[in-house]
Amino acid sequence: MLSDDDNPPERTSPCSVSDAQCLLQELRLLQDELGRCRQETREVRRQMEELRNRHAQLYDLSPVGYLSLDDKGRALEINHSAAALLGRERMSLSGKHFIAWLAEEERPLFMNHLRQVFHSRDKQVIDLRIKTPGGILRDLHLESQVMERPDQQRYCHSELTDRSDQRKAEEASCLTARVIESAAEGIMITDAHRIIRLVNPAFEKSTGYSAREAIGRTPALLQSGRHDEHFYREMWATLDLHGKWQGEVWNRNKSGDIYPEWLSISAVRDSRQKVTHYVGIFSDAHTQEQILERLHYLAYYDGLTGLPNRRLFLDRLTISLAQARRDGHMLALMFIDLDHFKQINDRLGHKIGDGLLVAVTERLKTCLRDGDTLARLGGDEFTVILPAITHPNAASHVARKFLQGFSHPLIIEEHELQITCSIGFGIFPDDGEDADSLLNHADIAMYQIKESGRNSYVRYLAGMGNDALHETAGLTDRWRNTES
Repeated sequence: MLSDDDNPPERTSPCSVSDAQCLLQELRLLQDELGRCRQETREVRRQMEELRNRHAQLYDLSPVGYLSLDDKGRALEINHSAAALLGRERMSLSGKHFIAWLAEEERPLFMNHLRQVFHSRDKQVIDLRIKTPGGILRDLHLESQVMERPDQQRYCHSELTDRSDQRKAEEASCLTARVIESAAEGIMITDAHRIIRLVNPAFEKSTGYSAREAIGRTPALLQSGRHDEHFYREMWATLDLHGKWQGEVWNRNKSGDIYPEWLSISAVRDSRQKVTHYVGIFSDAHTQEQILERLHYLAYYDGLTGLPNRRLFLDRLTISLAQARRDGHMLALMFIDLDHFKQINDRLGHKIGDGLLVAVTERLKTCLRDGDTLARLGGDEFTVILPAITHPNAASHVARKFLQGFSHPLIIEEHELQITCSIGFGIFPDDGEDADSLLNHADIAMYQIKESGRNSYVRYLAGMGNDALHETAGLTDRWRNTES
């Protein structure tokens, strides 16, 4: 049996040393690889942070308005463009309900839109009208779609676009079409090659040619033979030089009868001054005085109510302000907006709506003096100028007469309609020394009434546009005290 001393000592083999060196080398390689991974991770994080910052900048500075809402319609996120469209400070919008910025009649439409967004993966669109704190009306187009956050929380993402200019252009186009259709004068529009493209009913009645028979042909269709080629060369030469021509011509209708008419032709040019169309307006040459009177009427009066339109109203306001300055008198400017008129118009139709506007006009007239001016600016908006008043009480008195006048229903055909109105007014010179400031302040005051419950009146107070405190008739003792 061998003792421990008899056992030979263990030796490290060359192979074991080599394995250790290999392991150390692999460890160093792994450490180097780990360092590179850490460096790459830091670079990826840096790039991701840059992307987040870039995304935030693009979101905030995008010309398109972006708005994120929860399923209750509260604002979760909004960019600068959307805040600007709403006319409000961005910081004041977070957590607020979007419907608070809509007209009351628009709110059910928006809530239905929001429900459709959360119940569908498809994009939903809607057009809404808002009124900014400054009283500016904007037509917004919303394209909305449901989105999901990383935590699986769903929200509504909306893109807001201002369609106000487009809506105005559409309204102007519709108005132009209605004017052409309803005009008592014959109207013919040709293209630059003098091919007839449009005629109105008065043209058809006067000439005997239907629109189908006239469109696609030239005005030579009506030539009577009483004018030679020199006459027409001179006419077109004048048109090319001055862009317009007018004079008496003899034309022949479909039945062969020859008749005189007074014809005015105007050239329509594009932005490059290239002629695109010619517009001809003609009428019986013996009724020019009536035609001129009609054109003057259309230029200065509302076709539905017969009231002064915006143009004549502004002329009268300018004159009234000049007289007030000269004589040292006060002047009141009132804005009247019918409450919930759009709902009546939508429910019963435009015919009843137009009848209501005419009836409202007659009722308002009964509350005014002969020297006062009642005008219709458009839609359901009316304005009143009360010149030469001696005390603001006079405007308050007239406003109360308006409200009392609407306490009785209006009968339009078979419908008994109860209507109320919101009235804001300003007094010259205390609430504005020129037309623009007085108009703006009266409009702001009227908007305050809309927000305060309608069916009342208020005089403009400094700071109203900044949501400052204001008094409304019948709501505070302080307002009554200012009238006593």
